[in-house]
Amino acid sequence: MRATARITSGGPRPIMKIRSRYSKRDAGAAWVFMTPALILFALFILIPTVAGIVLSFFDWNFFSEPSFVGLVNYERLFADPEAWQSLGVTLLFVALGVVPTVLLGFMLAVLLNANMPGIGVARLLYFVPVVLSVAVSAVLWVFLYDPRQGPVATALRTIGIDAPNFLQDRATALPSLVVMMIWLALPIVIILYMSALQRVPDDIYAAAALDGAGPWRTLWSMTWPNVLPTTLIVAVLQVINFVSSSLDVALIMTDGGPLDATRSLGLYAYQEAFKHQNVGYASTLSLLQMVVIVAIVVLGRLVTNRSSK
Repeated sequence: MRATARITSGGPRPIMKIRSRYSKRDAGAAWVFMTPALILFALFILIPTVAGIVLSFFDWNFFSEPSFVGLVNYERLFADPEAWQSLGVTLLFVALGVVPTVLLGFMLAVLLNANMPGIGVARLLYFVPVVLSVAVSAVLWVFLYDPRQGPVATALRTIGIDAPNFLQDRATALPSLVVMMIWLALPIVIILYMSALQRVPDDIYAAAALDGAGPWRTLWSMTWPNVLPTTLIVAVLQVINFVSSSLDVALIMTDGGPLDATRSLGLYAYQEAFKHQNVGYASTLSLLQMVVIVAIVVLGRLVTNRSSK
């Protein structure tokens, strides 16, 4: 009895020690794998964000000593009509670009996910923008939009329509940039949706066919609800994309013109920093851009949660 009691009372101790040893080992391994990601996060996100917040309270032109000015840059921001115009342009980029990118990406992913002859070539063509830099893509689209020799203008003249000066007309400049940005963003969106479509169970399509549902109804009643989580991710990524990429695209293709019609908040911050050497005010504009991104993402999340209920 004593031997039995000794074994029973002492049995769990080695197991607890083994579990403790393994849990410590797992935690150590987790930190080893997380450390590179944490370092990158600190270098490229945390430190620049903190530096931007600090600089927004200073007046600095890259050459002189930074001087603390308190809330002067924020007071200027609220009184600056150019900042609010640039904010409106940024929101237009988002409004005109995100929804078409999501819907087009979904529809193209459905088509490219089908088993049809030549589908491999089509997939390759749609992924071409991935290997091109923004600068190369922008130069390509400047040529496409050329009102004299560009393919778009030539095609319009063929059917008897006078081509506008796409990038120099205030009415067409921003939509023209949005079309280019949609083209540039579609490959990543298609990849995400194709990955989601691979996880949709085939049983629901068999059930839909038995119920007599056609292709269109199956698409929007069966496929679309099953990829909604991916849609939220895609929408968030595209909000960030259209807010941030509007700087690169507008800088190369229009330099914010004509008459500031394509000058986004990011481009305005860039001009303040590198053309006018107002680094403190540029940091304030960049913080406003970050607030806009967070606000749109949170609002989209709230709307999605409410609609799912």
